[in-house]
Amino acid sequence: MNRQLASLIVALALVVVGVVFLLQNLGVLPGESSAVGGGLFAAGGLSLLWVFARDRERWWAAIPGCTLLGLAAVALAGRHLGVWSGSVFLGSIAVSFWLIYGAWREMWWALIPGGVLLTLAVVAGVPGQHSAPVLFLGLAVTFAVVALVPTAEGRQNWAWIPAAALTGAAGLVFFDLEGQLRLVWPAALIVAGAYIILRARTPRRR
Repeated sequence: MNRQLASLIVALALVVVGVVFLLQNLGVLPGESSAVGGGLFAAGGLSLLWVFARDRERWWAAIPGCTLLGLAAVALAGRHLGVWSGSVFLGSIAVSFWLIYGAWREMWWALIPGGVLLTLAVVAGVPGQHSAPVLFLGLAVTFAVVALVPTAEGRQNWAWIPAAALTGAAGLVFFDLEGQLRLVWPAALIVAGAYIILRARTPRRR
């Protein structure tokens, strides 16, 4: 696909969406903005996904494309979705990262934001007392997938460490020990994050 054409499509989609919403905010356009906005979000999202499908080098287009489709779904069907509106929106963004990984297997890093966002999408619709174990378990599965997926750099065995720690945290919280863990599990997340950062900054031995 011609790069100039792809850039033109993206630019036009952004300009049209911006102009219409500006006119709505100024009161120039009539009401029922949710239907108008939903249609524009859908058109913009489909345009960006078309760019992604035609030119995989423009993998970034999948992220705003899926995000706009998620916004379109919320705008058009928000009343019917109810408490699941947030889940649909977060899930739509998660899909974009799975698409990126599907197009470029060497971009294994996309599995992490994809898994995190998918987990948050599930948590958004789960009752409050069950959200913590679901969150930990979803994050654990995300890192387990990262560890299992082959990459150009070899297996990411470091991911088993946060996967195991998060699985343990999910089990402890599930058995109603959250009162004792209210200071422990945030510290565990900080330590896991710090380990991942240090691991990324440490040069690999050849």
